Parts: sequence; C-alpha cells; structure tokens
Amino acid sequence: MLKNIWNSKQLSTNIKVRIFNTNVKAVLLYGAETWRTTTTIIKKVQVFINSCLRKILNIHCPDTISNSLLWERTNQLPAEEGIRKRRWKWIGHILRKLSNCITRQALTWNPEGKRKRGRPKNTLRRIIEAYMKTMNYNWTELERIAQDRVGWRMLQIYKFLLYGAETWKTTTITIKKVQVFINSCLHKKLNIYWPDTISYSLLWERTNQLPAEEEIRKRRWKWIGHTLRKLSNCITRQALTWNPEGKRKRGRPKNTLCRIIEADMKRMNRNWKELERIAQDRVGWRMLVSGLCSFTRSDRQTINL
Repeated sequence: MLKNIWNSKQLSTNIKVRIFNTNVKAVLLYGAETWRTTTTIIKKVQVFINSCLRKILNIHCPDTISNSLLWERTNQLPAEEGIRKRRWKWIGHILRKLSNCITRQALTWNPEGKRKRGRPKNTLRRIIEAYMKTMNYNWTELERIAQDRVGWRMLQIYKFLLYGAETWKTTTITIKKVQVFINSCLHKKLNIYWPDTISYSLLWERTNQLPAEEEIRKRRWKWIGHTLRKLSNCITRQALTWNPEGKRKRGRPKNTLCRIIEADMKRMNRNWKELERIAQDRVGWRMLVSGLCSFTRSDRQTINL
C-alpha cells in the first residue's frame, strides 16, 4: 500500500511527506519518549526512516543523497533528535502534574541498593540525568521551569538550537543569527515587546544566559577535554590533533574548527601536549575552561567600554 503512495505521480512530495509523518512516523515513534534508547535502536529507526524518505523523493540505487540533504528536503529531524524532543516535551507534561501523581513520582524516584547482575547499564533515568548534566540543571530547577510552558519550550529550543555546536565552524554571521534568535526568545519570555527595550547584558542576567559565542566556546572546550581523555589510537582524538601537509585548495574557507581551537590555545598560551596532560584531571580542565570563558568575557567588556 505504501509503495503505491510513494511511487504515485498524482501526489506531490509535500503530501507524501505529510502522509509519512501522520501514518508511518507517528506509529513508528509511538511511546518513544519512554524508550531506553541505545545506539542500535537509533540506527535501526533511522535506517527505516531514511529508506522511506528516499522512496518518497524517488532516489534509488545507484543514485545517492547525503542524510543531511535528505532531511533538509523532507523537513525532518534526525531520529535521535526527534526522540529527544518528544521525551522532553513529555517530561515537562509530567512535571506539571500534582506531586502525589504516580507517574511523576516514578520519574524522579531513586531506588536504593544495587541492580542485579546482567541488567542493562543504560536506563531511561540515566539518559535523562545525562541530558540534565549537559544543561547544568537538577530536578528542582526543572520542576520550577516546567510550570511555565513558554519557559519550558524555550529550554527545549535552546537545547536543540546548539546541538552539536562544539564542532561548528563558527563565523561572525553564524553567531549573530544564533544570538538574534535567542534574544528574540528571551524577550518573549520576559514579555518585552516593541517599543519597550532592554540591554543585552541585563536580558542575559535576568534569564541566567551566556552570550551565544561564549556558550559555544564553553561546549567546545568541554568536548575537547572529553576527546583528549580518549585513547591515543581513537579516530576522534587523532582527527582533533591532525595537522595535514600541503596547502588547502583555492576557495576553501579560511576559518576552520582547527584554526578556531588554535586561536583559543594561543590566547591561553597552551599547546596540545599541555592540554592532553591537563585533560586527564577533570577538575583542572573545568578550571581551565572557566578561566578561558572569563578571559573572553573581560575582553568583551573592554571592547564595549
């Protein structure tokens, strides 16, 4: 039945995608917010979704298309991101329930003792707590934010907006676009509309936010520390410190992730060997990152003056 719909020449691509979203994807990801997601599950779900999307766009072997372009043409999120979005929407709904509700109690329940041998290490609760750690929030703060639906939506937007930002090749234009969108959301959260105005510094202070550039830098150096703690034969670590020979082809962008990192290293008067040594001590690495962020913050204040 679906094959006839995907191959139909009477239906437009937009209608086919809408049918896929309402009849296929909705059933496929039903209850996904409570799944104990593993890499294997995510891959299987993503493979099926990509297969359907390729059929909708009539792309068959030997023709190829990158996943990013495929998702862009069909207006889709990666499976992992889509499941995460559903999960946090559901968590907000649960945290707005009464404190004596069983569902809410089960979500924040912390059982005593050890789990039996053979039980999976990855659980829904541990997945949620890992996300909370990346956002620097605890259950008490999330319960407070969840009562305000607009604030909760903003928390989700901000989380997805900067997803993977640690590996971005950041340019002035990219930073500006991200910052404009964040500031627009923060203005709405504080119910500040034209002609009322507020300075950016006061806006960020009231909403407890960092400037986009500083937040991305903080995420990037946190990720670098994580990568430098990996084994020396790890591909990710090798790619991070790899220095290719020769010149880059004409027309290639001057600004690269490697050059951005090296500029920060120059600012700190550090080299890769020193960073590898410091990264083994997590506390020392956090101090290094906070020092870099405070240094750039003071630079920005000097420029403003």
